[in-house]
Amino acid sequence: MNIEQKIIDFWDKQPCNIKHSQSKIGSKEFFDEQAKKRYLAEPHLKTFAQFHSYQGKRVLEIGCGIGADAIEFVKNGAEYVGIDLSKESIKLCKQRFELENLQGQFYVHNAIDDLSKFGKFDLVYAYGVIHHYPNAETVIENIANVCNTDSEFKMLVYAKNSWKYAMIRKGLDQYEAQAACPYAKCYTVEDVYELLEKHFKIVRIRQDHCFMYNVDKYKQGIYELEPWFEAMPETMREAVREYLGWHLLVKSVKK
Repeated sequence: MNIEQKIIDFWDKQPCNIKHSQSKIGSKEFFDEQAKKRYLAEPHLKTFAQFHSYQGKRVLEIGCGIGADAIEFVKNGAEYVGIDLSKESIKLCKQRFELENLQGQFYVHNAIDDLSKFGKFDLVYAYGVIHHYPNAETVIENIANVCNTDSEFKMLVYAKNSWKYAMIRKGLDQYEAQAACPYAKCYTVEDVYELLEKHFKIVRIRQDHCFMYNVDKYKQGIYELEPWFEAMPETMREAVREYLGWHLLVKSVKK
């Protein structure tokens, strides 16, 4: 089995954030709880996405997962297209939009393949996705081809200079909630510039996010800090997020 099929099978088996609720998968309660937990654990996400800025704009999301951010873009007036290589994720997106009586377009599509059939976009958004592509350069080129001059590209990739990557290297953590992720790459700021420089001008890169909760309690909806994080003053936890955070948040525009 090639690496691409392993990646597809991995995300079909357990779509991203699928365990963020104990309610019945596909129910309104499930989706509501998943979104609440997602934005509570990652409060920087809404600040980064700026959902309200895309009213009347065309938005393409690469790796839409089970659709939490898709809902926010559409509720804020965007014309939205979401793609994912996981058919199980796309199925849940469609269910989610039917429950909310919202309009969006969803396709099972791998971003290493040509994107031009979807048209041109004002924003291409990839939150936690590009680092799972072994051939990220091809994906970036495909994204550039559906951007107009000055269209935005926003992406989140995993940071090499981070608390979590240090724990992974020592065998104390793993890349994703489920074990045996087939492929993930961590990036330095220099890596990001090298990846994007041909097609995009970087406007801003910042670092954020360190998951500090006890995982077992978190799954039960209990937000209890691990004792080593609990012992830190909040200013120290802020420093960890800002300088050792797991997320590199990148805003760029098409050249």
